[in-house]
Amino acid sequence: MKILFISPWDKKHGRYRSILSFLIAYKPLTLPTLAALARRTVDAQIDVCDEMADNINKYNKHYDVVAISFITPEASRAYKYAEMFRKRGSHVVLGGYHVLFNAEEAARHADTVILGPGERSWSQFLQDFRDGNAKSLYEISQPCASDYATPDRSVLKSRRYVKYPTMIATPSCRRNCSFCAICKMWETSYNTESASTAIASSKYIDDIIADMKAQKQKYFIFYDPNFFDDRSYAIKLMQAMKELNISWAGATCIDIADDDELLYWAKESGCAGLFIGFESLSAEALQNADKAFNRPAEYKAAIAKIQSYGISINGGFVIGMDGDTEETLLRIPAQIDELGLNLARFALLTPVPGSSLFNQYKEAGRILSDDWGDYTQNCVVVKPQNMTPERLTEIYFSIWKETYTWRRVFRRAFAVKTSSFYERLVCFFCNVGFKFLGRDM
Repeated sequence: MKILFISPWDKKHGRYRSILSFLIAYKPLTLPTLAALARRTVDAQIDVCDEMADNINKYNKHYDVVAISFITPEASRAYKYAEMFRKRGSHVVLGGYHVLFNAEEAARHADTVILGPGERSWSQFLQDFRDGNAKSLYEISQPCASDYATPDRSVLKSRRYVKYPTMIATPSCRRNCSFCAICKMWETSYNTESASTAIASSKYIDDIIADMKAQKQKYFIFYDPNFFDDRSYAIKLMQAMKELNISWAGATCIDIADDDELLYWAKESGCAGLFIGFESLSAEALQNADKAFNRPAEYKAAIAKIQSYGISINGGFVIGMDGDTEETLLRIPAQIDELGLNLARFALLTPVPGSSLFNQYKEAGRILSDDWGDYTQNCVVVKPQNMTPERLTEIYFSIWKETYTWRRVFRRAFAVKTSSFYERLVCFFCNVGFKFLGRDM
């Protein structure tokens, strides 16, 4: 069976893919994981095209199956390729976050649509296709531990990524922030034997450790949306990771500052940095986004607590939420200085089309664009509550520019609370990468 995997990307969308992408663009795991599952399930010849670093025109031969995974801003491009390969006689499969919320739209361009995580459904599709019984729709089917496979990273040939290997241990998050699509992807994770419940087995931890050892690297990036979501599992994993003598970075929520045991094991296992979604410095905006568990008045103390363990913090902020005003947004660069963050990144509020949040704004007449190509998180697609769309756009780019002046870049990088010059250097180059990311956008 000849299979082509495609991750489409349009250059005009930017997003971490520039001349400095090797500083901030981490290696994807979706296609390497699907490739590994394919090889485990059927006898397959596999090609992979991640358009960020590859040219789709190289793949002009016949494939039995073409699988395209994509997010909203790449939808039009994905559908274009789907039609192109269907005309060549390939069976086209579409999946990813956009497909999850827009199954009917995707089905018009595909032979098969897969909803939700692909670990179980993808393997089932391949078996069905081999047997001549492929279905047009595979509903959300949450994987268990035995469904997972070690990603086949050899399919990624480009050097235009951060050199550190990427990992994932817990793919779900039990938080239900209104602007986030992760909970929908893993919506049954906490009432069935699936996702973080099932993978919290010692066998799966052994698999992760074996995979990390095989990489022969000393720095890893975890893609988990909330690394500490399953507390007991995270502790067991970090206890095992301690023996590797590595450094790693991941993502979590700010309330980890209240858990000294988690912070202890994070430090002991080599945690050098965490991405934390602060989202806003406005309590009203956080309330509107179903993220009231974030309390801006406590940010500074929480950040200092985490950093006292030698862990740097990359703060994420969503710009344009209800409750944001020109005044509160324009204060963000100075407030980032006051909070002592080591890195910060910004995204405009961009509800996933088809999601409940999108439908809420649609009913209120506040959706400004039906062009999915605008949904890059760098374009205003929702009418702001307290300013014009044009003014919000100006403020958004101003925030990037002011946050990443050279003076602020150097100050943040060398304020890292670690004895390692290398980690300070990493922080500096990440700041430089983000500086040019904001400029390119």
